[in-house]
Amino acid sequence: MFTWDELKNSLHVEQIDRYLFKGASIHLGLKRVFGGQVLAQCLNAGYRSVDEDKVPHSLHGYFLRPGDQDKPIIYEVDPIRNGRSFSTRRVVARQNGEAIFNSSISFHRIEDGPSHQFDLPEDVPSRDGIKSDNQRVDELAETVSEEVARKIRSNYLIFPEDIIELRSPFLGDLLNPGKYEPKHGFWFKVHPDVGDDPVMHMTLLAYISDKALMSTGIRPHGEGFFTGKMMGASLDHAMWFHGNVNVNDWNYYYLDSPRSGRARTFNRGSFYSDAGRLIASTAQEGLFRFIDNDRKKT
Repeated sequence: MFTWDELKNSLHVEQIDRYLFKGASIHLGLKRVFGGQVLAQCLNAGYRSVDEDKVPHSLHGYFLRPGDQDKPIIYEVDPIRNGRSFSTRRVVARQNGEAIFNSSISFHRIEDGPSHQFDLPEDVPSRDGIKSDNQRVDELAETVSEEVARKIRSNYLIFPEDIIELRSPFLGDLLNPGKYEPKHGFWFKVHPDVGDDPVMHMTLLAYISDKALMSTGIRPHGEGFFTGKMMGASLDHAMWFHGNVNVNDWNYYYLDSPRSGRARTFNRGSFYSDAGRLIASTAQEGLFRFIDNDRKKT
């Protein structure tokens, strides 16, 4: 897996020129670079190119090509606009001279204004009494073959528990294929002290934002990626920051999918603080197809 220093150093990209950054990848058992890593590194590069009194309020990006985990990623920041209240950055992630991710990020000087929110749904289970995902996956792995256990660990994306602890109320659905409601979520907390710099808290939130989001739209269809009967890929990702982020506290990531069709699934996410404050929102469309083995042979 990885250590806290490795994660922190990976997400806090290396600055090699005023608007040029370089990021390294952490291996998570996936075939390609984790999308959340590219999101987080793009946000980190763009954030560090604007005035300190501005914070990101929205990010919109497209996944263009799979990333190679064994090669560095170059992040080119284009300072499109610097205004009094807003600044905009275009950040492109490149490998081998080709773009793998293209994003636009808008930053806003914090202002006061009217406020309202949708509250966290009342049926969300409390984290109390729920074992960590690491513990539960280890228990599940004892009941299946070694190959299935490996697929569960890689596809469900388990992080080191001493760094990012996850508690997922709906984790048991992994081994019980069925047609579930297109909503789920998980509690999470970063254990090492992130410090007071809001850049790193938002960077880590962006990193976590890609976890389990696309799988939401798969739940009603009786299959999961780890069964080997379905393939999928994230197409785009949007994120809005509504308030202060503290990943050293417990937060809940509420996920739902209003619609899937035409081999695409649309998914939404809402980050709630432990106090019930809505701190960020996400949206993503993903490609998902059932695998036709007969077609593959021809």
